[in-house]
Amino acid sequence: MDYFDQLVKLFEGPDGDLFKPKEKHNVVTADGRLLESFEKIGDFVKINGRLPDKDAEDLKEASLGVRLGSIREDKDKVKSLSKYDELGLLELGKAPESLEELFESDENLFNVDGIFNVDPLPNRGRLERNMDEIAERKPVKNFEDIFKQQFVDKQKGLQRGTFKLILFGTKNENPIQLGDFYVYDGMMCKVEEIGEAVKQKNGYVHKRLRIIYENGTESNMIQRSFERRLYDGGMVVVDKDFEDINSEKAVGYIYILKSLSEDPKVTTIKDLYKIGVTADLVENRIKNSDVDPTYLMSPVKIVAIYKLTGNYQPIKVESLIHRFFAGAKVDLEIIDNLGRTYTPDEWYSAPIGVIEEMVNKICDKSITRYYYDSKSQQIEEI
Repeated sequence: MDYFDQLVKLFEGPDGDLFKPKEKHNVVTADGRLLESFEKIGDFVKINGRLPDKDAEDLKEASLGVRLGSIREDKDKVKSLSKYDELGLLELGKAPESLEELFESDENLFNVDGIFNVDPLPNRGRLERNMDEIAERKPVKNFEDIFKQQFVDKQKGLQRGTFKLILFGTKNENPIQLGDFYVYDGMMCKVEEIGEAVKQKNGYVHKRLRIIYENGTESNMIQRSFERRLYDGGMVVVDKDFEDINSEKAVGYIYILKSLSEDPKVTTIKDLYKIGVTADLVENRIKNSDVDPTYLMSPVKIVAIYKLTGNYQPIKVESLIHRFFAGAKVDLEIIDNLGRTYTPDEWYSAPIGVIEEMVNKICDKSITRYYYDSKSQQIEEI
């Protein structure tokens, strides 16, 4: 038996498998992982007949929902996956071009009573404030020693649910109270002193207020001017058990939040706000923001709350808001306490005045005639 025959006999014998080369495993690339995760989303849709919900209690479904949102917002990912998108998962809903189209697609968004009665949703265009109504602010002496901790306690209390915010004007017949804390234009302030009434030539009786702001400044403002500003969407900080008997029951809230994170990748983003809709109290929603990647793993500050009353679908209102500001959405990657990477939704880079203008246009049902230009940071008419 020659050498070749011996080799054949060895390969075909019981130990022949030892000489077979090991199967090469394909290296999983980033594109491969992306396609694999996209296929899992498709499998979920085929089984359940719907898209995965990013807010689902089931963690697997929630992760698929978050992943789909992340893919949709990345043009490069959409381009690379488009040829595999047999279910149309990458197609974002086209914004309605008219009220009629919106009625047809979202029949319960606007109802016979209007989209909702919103407090505060007045004319949120900034008040034209006369120079004589604006008291010049100045730094507060001993702010760090006397007042800073008071504001810190109030903000923490709002996050923990010890305190809550109610619409200004519903707490008392005389809404300005000594020692009370208020929020307007996104800043908390305290009425530290109420001066003696002084009758003016025009017949009005004015009182000067000493108002301390959480940024360490103070002003001596006329009470009537302060009230006017608070009636323009201001809020009062009250105890959690306070019953606002004059206020119509809320069925949800639009909220605007600002992050208090000290992370440079957060602090360097101009006009960064989280805009969302919730059926729960906002104060309850943000209780554990410092350990929740949704809130960038940091405390947040309530800038504005709009109370929703009446019959409407919150998810459709939220979808409308997010479609409107889609071009201003900020992509951030946050690491949670377990070292996992998370891409939070609902954070946008847009001036607060523009956000308020958008809410106004939802309220008066004119929103479908406008779009947001993220380059000019202006709301433009279509």
